[in-house]
Amino acid sequence: MTRIKTVRFIMTCGLILSVMSACAIPSKKSTDPLTPTEQLLFSSAINKGLKHYDVGILKGASIHLTASDLRVDQSLNGDVINQHMKQVVAGWLGQQGVIIREEEQDATYRVHLIVESIGTTQNTRMFGLPATQATIFPIATPELALYKRVQSQGYVRFYFDVFERASGRFFRSTEPRVGAVTQTVYTALFFINWRTTDMEAPPPIYESN
Repeated sequence: MTRIKTVRFIMTCGLILSVMSACAIPSKKSTDPLTPTEQLLFSSAINKGLKHYDVGILKGASIHLTASDLRVDQSLNGDVINQHMKQVVAGWLGQQGVIIREEEQDATYRVHLIVESIGTTQNTRMFGLPATQATIFPIATPELALYKRVQSQGYVRFYFDVFERASGRFFRSTEPRVGAVTQTVYTALFFINWRTTDMEAPPPIYESN
């Protein structure tokens, strides 16, 4: 009887150590291709950064918009994200009454969008057993999360440099603007899920990568 108790104690300790070893998972960068959540994090962060922003250009003024070529990552996502942000900013400037000119010689001002930082991060903390892949034995186990928190954040920091096109004279530089949004998805007792977010239109909790 004592030997059985000892074996049970050892197995219990091993299970506890396995659970404790899975408590923290390192932060992840954005994936390739971007998931729906990452796409919305980028867009929501950009729109939040533009909210109530004053570029200091009068309504009716014509501008030619350019953007810094900040490389977000080593995949094609970097170029796609920069182009997306430029188009979002162009649309927002149009809503402010500014006229966007495709040709620089047709514009009164040249506005350069300087993107200092843009990206997404994901941090996961879990109390339970992570999913395992079959190696020696043809057996794979699903994730068993007693408690899990997955926090995803989109972040952008940018500003504008404005020049008079004809003379090339520097007109003004805006204060750096920061936009950040966060979504946190929780799991308890294996299948109970809920989330908190400041995104206006978050995607479903479960999505295909």
